[in-house]
Amino acid sequence: RLDELGGAAGVLCVLTTTSCFAPRAPDLVDEVARLCAARGVAHVVNNAYGTQCARITRLLRRAHAVGRVDLVVQSTDKNLMVPVGGSIVASSSRDAVERVSRAYPGRGSAGPAMDVLITLLAMGAEGYRGLLAAREGLAPRFAERLRGVAEAAGGSLLDVPENGISVALRLGARSTAAGPTMLGSMLYHRGVSGARAVAPGAVKAIGGHEFRNWGAHHDDYPHAYITLACSIGFQEHELGILAARLEATMAEHAGRAGAA
Repeated sequence: RLDELGGAAGVLCVLTTTSCFAPRAPDLVDEVARLCAARGVAHVVNNAYGTQCARITRLLRRAHAVGRVDLVVQSTDKNLMVPVGGSIVASSSRDAVERVSRAYPGRGSAGPAMDVLITLLAMGAEGYRGLLAAREGLAPRFAERLRGVAEAAGGSLLDVPENGISVALRLGARSTAAGPTMLGSMLYHRGVSGARAVAPGAVKAIGGHEFRNWGAHHDDYPHAYITLACSIGFQEHELGILAARLEATMAEHAGRAGAA
């Protein structure tokens, strides 16, 4: 496909993603890096949550070793537990980072940089490594606990072992009938932030391209589902709170379908 588009002369860059909502798994970033190196095409990686995931950091190291990776972009709020609004652009090339810096208009607030500095100084290197290790250890238990919640409600956990951060719960028939997006709203108002509800069948057109099953990662996936993430800072005792709220809210939501 790169050759069809004219290679480096016709393609600005290839954009890959390492971390995304389940059921999507990380792209084959190392294989794309090899391809970009061979074709002389720039390669930018969306690494939104990936800094906190050991599997993804290994993937990025391998991609750098075997091919071309120009820039890696990650969110500060998702990886460093600071307020939303900042990102870190990283590269093995100092020149690439300086060119990005020169292109920035310079009108943004210094707040995100100060947030990161203060947070890292407060945690220290050992504190941050401890949070990373705790998240890695909790992730399997997070998935299994939510598997039980989903199955009790007539749904299931979508098995995506390559995604070490996000999990997706397929909704049962009653929750689907009651409206998946309503479930997402109910969870938010009950203190479960970050849950994302996906309803099948939505179509959206952007720039002349039509996206079927908008919000999902497959044109033809027929089931409604919700996603949740086991991200840095999440603690063991919070898993029980999350499971209890999720169970209660899903039962209330499914009851609306029965009442209707």
